[in-house]
Amino acid sequence: MLDFITNDFQSHHEDEALQSALGGANSGVMSGIVAGTKVATIHGWQRVEDIKVGDAVLTFDNGLRPVRAIRRQPLWNGIGKCPGQFRPLHVPAGVLGNREAMIVLPHQGLVVESDAAEAALGDPFAMVRAEELEGVCGIERVSHLASVEVFVIQFDENEIVFTAHGALCVCAAAGDLISQLFETNGGQDYRLLSSDFDAGVIADIRCEIIEAWLDGEDRCEDAEIVYDMPRVA
Repeated sequence: MLDFITNDFQSHHEDEALQSALGGANSGVMSGIVAGTKVATIHGWQRVEDIKVGDAVLTFDNGLRPVRAIRRQPLWNGIGKCPGQFRPLHVPAGVLGNREAMIVLPHQGLVVESDAAEAALGDPFAMVRAEELEGVCGIERVSHLASVEVFVIQFDENEIVFTAHGALCVCAAAGDLISQLFETNGGQDYRLLSSDFDAGVIADIRCEIIEAWLDGEDRCEDAEIVYDMPRVA
């Protein structure tokens, strides 16, 4: 549904080569909340672009917490078209507990409930990058988007917020990049799963999402866009 056209894919590689030739400095962002996404606040569901510093946002672990800073920037402002690795993913409604379809960035941390994670890590809630779920139940890269604005919401501590009427997104206190362990958060520890070290757990989580999607009552019309990923021993 959202696959790249061959010529478009080729042009992306040419743009990346041009970036490399000019010094290799990509000017883009890979985590944060995309404009238009609704976030749970003290006033109900609000679009992320309408949230202001000082507003109280509902968090998963610590209830209502005030926003301390907001960073607003374009998804890509480099030379040429947005390279493939920066392109966000479309998540159909119902796949990750989201009642609305949503757009997420590749490195955005998502928290999912998982029996496999509880068995392997002792905690039923696991954090994965969105890109680790690509290909599951219609989660696919968006090939063509108009200019996209990204909002990085910061709190006093790392927090998990409710988005798109149900999905759990990580807002790291340090800002944009979620490339390390998600450390102590109000007494609750979350570790970012990595395909380098946690491939088996991630594969099982993918399978669980597929099973829940097929069994759930919130399936949308394109539910047939599913493939089964073999479990890793």
